[in-house]
Amino acid sequence: MDYVIQSGRYENGTPEQQMGFRQLFGEEVQYRFDLYFHWYNLIHELGHILVSQSNLKLTDIQEEMFVNEFAVSYYRYVGENSRLYDLQMILQEIIDQMPAPMPEGESFLEYYTRIWNTEELMQVMTYGYFQLNSVLEAMKKQRSLEEIAGDLEVRMDHAPTKTYKEEISSKAAEKVLQTAIANLRQLRFPVPEVRLQLMDDPSIQCARREDEAK
Repeated sequence: MDYVIQSGRYENGTPEQQMGFRQLFGEEVQYRFDLYFHWYNLIHELGHILVSQSNLKLTDIQEEMFVNEFAVSYYRYVGENSRLYDLQMILQEIIDQMPAPMPEGESFLEYYTRIWNTEELMQVMTYGYFQLNSVLEAMKKQRSLEEIAGDLEVRMDHAPTKTYKEEISSKAAEKVLQTAIANLRQLRFPVPEVRLQLMDDPSIQCARREDEAK
């Protein structure tokens, strides 16, 4: 089954959409948007695709946490520690400025498990806090790619991989994605055919089956 990752571009968003992302990411919004969505999140979405192809049974919130662990462990494995560190600093800065939505005495996972699939989750700041903080949680866990492969029942090979060293932008997103796909296949992850579809709406960031994207 073929898949498509749809990824919106900040530079093509409406003035209102751009203002929202500026409020989230700050003055370096273009670089931060591209680092998060056109570098990190592409691997996050590949994680969702691999989970959908596996026998792994997860709740929605467990899957979100798992694919962040996958993305972080992948980038560590291929030696992208510098960009991961930049992303960590950016996300920590944003999270430190956001009011934590969890009531006193309730942990991050307890709170979001309780409100998942409710209207409370759909509030922009509440869902944004979950997505950004879940990346930081994955960074703290420091799971290895070998562990993630085991969960997916993949017999991972330790084969040579390539590191993407060029610019990060929407124009370069296809190269980022294809480099990752080639690396994962080298490591024997069963990645199906996946294409990238750049969208004008910057809020669209998802993976779909090809027949659902038409």
